[in-house]
Amino acid sequence: MPKKKRKGEDIERSLDAEMEELLPAEEELEVFGRVLEPLGKGHFRVECSDGAIRVCRVRGKLRGRRSWIKRGDIVLVSIWPFKKDRGDIVVRYRHQQVLWLVEKSYIPEDWAVYKEG
Repeated sequence: MPKKKRKGEDIERSLDAEMEELLPAEEELEVFGRVLEPLGKGHFRVECSDGAIRVCRVRGKLRGRRSWIKRGDIVLVSIWPFKKDRGDIVVRYRHQQVLWLVEKSYIPEDWAVYKEG
């Protein structure tokens, strides 16, 4: 019989375990980003945490899961090693995951809320 989950402690522990897998593996080739605008055909303009604005495409593995990416979403970008102004969107973070990233100070708090303009 599976263990019954209690509110609070078990949920927090499971989120920590889940987020450990979704953090950047290589510091110089994976950065956090915020989607600025869709460009079509699975491409997006993304503002990265290192200050660069890159054109990124949705990775095929993510594309197959029907994960809709919208303006203002927080994503993990894998930078192309041969062309630094391009990258792949590897992970799209859900709202609860974004709050966890802000709480653990991986991303600034003003990134969590998208403002037009």
